[in-house]
Amino acid sequence: MKEDRPISTRCNAILTSLATLVLLVSALPLATGSSGPDAIREESMLDALPRIEVVEGSFKRNTTLVATLVDFDVPSELAESLATLIQPVFDVRGFRSGKTFKLEKDTDGALRAFEYKISDEKILEVQRGLDAYEARVATLDLESRDTVITAEITASRNSLYAALADHEGNPVQLAEKVASIFAWDVDFNSDMQLDDRIRIVVPAYYYEGTFVKWGDIQAAELVNSRKTYRAFRYEGSYYDAKGNAMKRALLASPLPFNPRVTSGFSRRRLHPILGTRRPHLAVDYGAPTGTKVQAVANGTVTFAGWDSGYGNLVQIRHSGGLTTGYAHLSRIAVRAGSRVDQGDLIGNVGQTGLATGPHLHFMMTKGGRPIDPRSMKSEPPIPINAGLLPSFLAHIAPLEGQLGPVHSALTNPGVSQIPQVQ
Repeated sequence: MKEDRPISTRCNAILTSLATLVLLVSALPLATGSSGPDAIREESMLDALPRIEVVEGSFKRNTTLVATLVDFDVPSELAESLATLIQPVFDVRGFRSGKTFKLEKDTDGALRAFEYKISDEKILEVQRGLDAYEARVATLDLESRDTVITAEITASRNSLYAALADHEGNPVQLAEKVASIFAWDVDFNSDMQLDDRIRIVVPAYYYEGTFVKWGDIQAAELVNSRKTYRAFRYEGSYYDAKGNAMKRALLASPLPFNPRVTSGFSRRRLHPILGTRRPHLAVDYGAPTGTKVQAVANGTVTFAGWDSGYGNLVQIRHSGGLTTGYAHLSRIAVRAGSRVDQGDLIGNVGQTGLATGPHLHFMMTKGGRPIDPRSMKSEPPIPINAGLLPSFLAHIAPLEGQLGPVHSALTNPGVSQIPQVQ
């Protein structure tokens, strides 16, 4: 920790010191059955030793810090004082239901310390001093380990998440990072094929030997349908090996990487509810209710509300005569007339209107004519500033070496640590 040791470490140190002191006291000469001054002094010393009780709990839904502390037998007046003490360093409204905390108490119930993990890197600590309690937010000193991860799409691991599921830490976080890099080129809902391969260079962060989180991916390779995509992080953005920006005006999908296409774009499809053949001028993505739906491009919301068979519907007007529609939503997160940026949350998957199950009905028009969203390709990528190109190429040279030759076979998917330069 950049400031002090965490409470758990201090607690262990205190307990070790107390145990040593008890042993020393027990070694003092004491006559059998003696009730003299020496015995009285020893008993007084033992009685004076503080004993610590560590209690762990979690915040309940719709409860405050004060109510939570009182539930754990902290006097209400003290709980109110602690909330006031904490507020300047951490907003007491920021305690999240389900997140754990730790209390240290003396055996008489007096509170010694309170600890709450704010994030992967920050901890709120309240400690009793000589005269008063003190509160601060401490930052963990995380150890970074550069890691190379390889994975392959197989019959049993047929999604990006499944391919990365065996790796240490948070595979969902890792898969989302990969998907966000290639989101303008690959629709991870429908484009992944058997034998597609992923290889990434990413820092893994540890605290006292325990994995905490993944950092920003520094380099990534995706082999999709025998086409190789590569991306490198530079100055906070991703570029291909030639310095072209990965980010473009149109995302390949309005959903995260794991849903599936349940119905494609068709001029004549049997409607599952009406039982008649009619055009299905959209793509249906099956996904759990509540899955986040994102705008595929910058634009203006032209409609947000209920529309008959579409249920909850959002329509967005984009540049170049392009419009998109998102139907059967369980919740709408935007209003008509509002501006949205690419990737903004516009609602959540549902099954409102004429729908047999939770899914997103995704529509797209170009110049007023319905088109298959999966056939729409984004405009050419934007190259990096010419003045930065030499620096960029020098930066990615070692990362290209870690990825290996283009189209290289990933015959042994797994994780390897990159030796640290001394």
